[in-house]
Amino acid sequence: MRDTWGRIDESILLFVQSKAGVPPTEEQIARYSLVSGELEDGPASTMSDWHRKGIQRLLDIILAHERYLESVMAAKSVLLHPPDESTKRSVPGGNQGDRESKKAGKSRRRNPFRLLWTVVAAGVLFAVIWGGIKARRVYLLAEKLRQDVVDAQVLLGDSSVLDSVTAAAPLMVGFGDDLDALQKEVEPVFWLTDRLGWVPVYGGDLASARDLMELAALTVRAAEKTYSAMSPMLQLFEDEKARLTLPEITSLLMDVQPELSSVQASLDQVFAVRADIDPQQLSPEVRDLLVGKFDPLLGLMDDGLSLALALPRVLGASNEGPKTYLLLVENEDELRPTGGFITAVGNLVVQDGQIVSLSFEDSGIQEDWTKPYPSAPWQLQEYMNSRVLILRDSNWFTNFPTAALYAEYLYSYTHAHSVDGVIAFDQQMLVMLLDYLGPVDVDGAPGPVTAGNVIAYMRAAKVPPPEGFRQPGEDRKEFIAKIANAVLGKMLDDGVSDWESLGRVFIRVLDERHLLLQFDDETMTKILAEYGWDGALRVDEGDFLMVVDSNVGFNKTNAVVSRSIVYDVDLTDLSAPKSSLLVIYKNESTAGIPCVHWDGDRKIVDERSYPIDRCYWNYLRVYVKDGTNLLAATPHEIPGEWMILERNVPARVDLLDEELDGIQAVGTLLVVPGGESVSTSFDFELPLSVIMDDPVTDNLIYRLKVKKQPGTLTTPVTIRIHLPYQALVESVSVDAVVENNDLLINTDLNTDVDIVVVFR
Repeated sequence: MRDTWGRIDESILLFVQSKAGVPPTEEQIARYSLVSGELEDGPASTMSDWHRKGIQRLLDIILAHERYLESVMAAKSVLLHPPDESTKRSVPGGNQGDRESKKAGKSRRRNPFRLLWTVVAAGVLFAVIWGGIKARRVYLLAEKLRQDVVDAQVLLGDSSVLDSVTAAAPLMVGFGDDLDALQKEVEPVFWLTDRLGWVPVYGGDLASARDLMELAALTVRAAEKTYSAMSPMLQLFEDEKARLTLPEITSLLMDVQPELSSVQASLDQVFAVRADIDPQQLSPEVRDLLVGKFDPLLGLMDDGLSLALALPRVLGASNEGPKTYLLLVENEDELRPTGGFITAVGNLVVQDGQIVSLSFEDSGIQEDWTKPYPSAPWQLQEYMNSRVLILRDSNWFTNFPTAALYAEYLYSYTHAHSVDGVIAFDQQMLVMLLDYLGPVDVDGAPGPVTAGNVIAYMRAAKVPPPEGFRQPGEDRKEFIAKIANAVLGKMLDDGVSDWESLGRVFIRVLDERHLLLQFDDETMTKILAEYGWDGALRVDEGDFLMVVDSNVGFNKTNAVVSRSIVYDVDLTDLSAPKSSLLVIYKNESTAGIPCVHWDGDRKIVDERSYPIDRCYWNYLRVYVKDGTNLLAATPHEIPGEWMILERNVPARVDLLDEELDGIQAVGTLLVVPGGESVSTSFDFELPLSVIMDDPVTDNLIYRLKVKKQPGTLTTPVTIRIHLPYQALVESVSVDAVVENNDLLINTDLNTDVDIVVVFR
């Protein structure tokens, strides 16, 4: 309001200039100056001073109009020349008074609109006074509301979500009451604000005031209803002595399903009102508040509510009955697109949040050769001599929904039941869970299994005992069921006192792609897709890159192979953007071991058939944005004696068609001998769509998403971006070294990397 007061003179001049773009004359500036002579724009007693000055200005206007009427009507104004009783008594004789009275009567008859002007002036004066009083009330309510928001932000900034939400609950109620009072106060003037879209800068805010107030009111009431429904569960979560089990949480969620459904209906109203507000019409401050803060919080609220409604169904607590899930246990030592070689498959049945059954089987015994198996992808046929696609190779497809579909289909060949979803996880997920849970006792293990020794334990457990010591019908993957039961028992059966911390662990596992989920439930599918936890390949606006490795060497050499990525983007010519990719592999296994892909006498009978200390056979795939053209590459020729089919593989790059919307791929085979490093480079011509115009400013935007491959750990990534000559960098979304028109970004690909560069 102080800022508005200081801009009054400038705003008035905008409407009195004779020609657009022509600066006002000194005469105009002086004539229409309202507050420029003030010593202070909006002093401490802002409201009262505004009232006094406004009334004074109104009086000046009335007196000026009286002088005008006096000049054109040749009659004295009683406002400018009030009658003096002493003067009237000093005039001799009464006839003179009568003559003056008659003259005044004639004057009044000649000025029939004087009464009307008096009424109008009084009305304007009343309106000014009433408006000042209302403005004062609005100001006080708005100030109280602002303080509520500040207090809530302080509480919500706490490290504990549960504590901050509980502490903010009373503020939320007060916030809602204050918001209702403010909305009631300003409701009578919405008819005016709806018509003020023409006002410079803040016109959009004024025109959208009605919708913005309604949006805030509906959101606060929905939040109040959500807290009211979830408060019993939140109180139990806060109780450190209460160790809630998953069945107990499921039961609590089932009890509040009707209330949550009502909240969902309220939230639908919020989204409807939000859809009617165009952020581009708002002032920068309000637009940033709406898009930068409100929209993410609204999305988070919607996702949390949707999850609370869907979770009981997923856990088999609805009228749909128990749920069955296919588990894919992946070994990243033999890396595959969705995490690793499928070493075992599991069957999980849950009902009312309780695990009814959990079993695991060796993936190598999942074939029924009386069934017609689909042809294997050509790379598996040519490089591994695998003619048909079987369950353990079903995750050859980088897009996890596709891989899950094949896994479910091939699993049905040997199991007479359907599944309600597919869950894939690797060894690193167990490491991260044990890091939180602590040691567990596993049947048959020489000691407690911890985050530090779990991978070594599993590698050792895969090796069967010597001949003569094996038990009939012994399952060499039985250890997976043992460790799974130990971890789940400690996590679920005993109850968890800090579900919030455990939730953070699972979010990290999902973000780092050590756990991939696919559910038949529509709501869960939507949530997983939104956060990228479904393992699907999808492209957003801007540039896109994903490097995917597939071990085709019948070994576990990924355990000793490191990878680094360098991506160089050339935007110096905005009409022809280009990029180059360099992928470097280093094999730390023993040098000098011959690269024998497959020995004719070799048979896969146990884990020793898949050694670690070997050459690394890798089919490398690079996924880029659709419309990208491959200009050049440095593939490698592979001699026939290194391959299972004993055929030379020429130095070639394959153009792949994996039917992914907005994404295309290239691939090439490479072999990295022990103790050596091998690199491969690609040069691309990028589509013009990688550079976008900022819809608000004249800036340009370059976006890049580098997607992480599931099953990998930290991959060093170096990104260099070259902007046009004399370009000015406005902002970079990640830490970067900026020198002139060049940017250098060094990061680790432990999660997806999103980069936004704004420049002009």
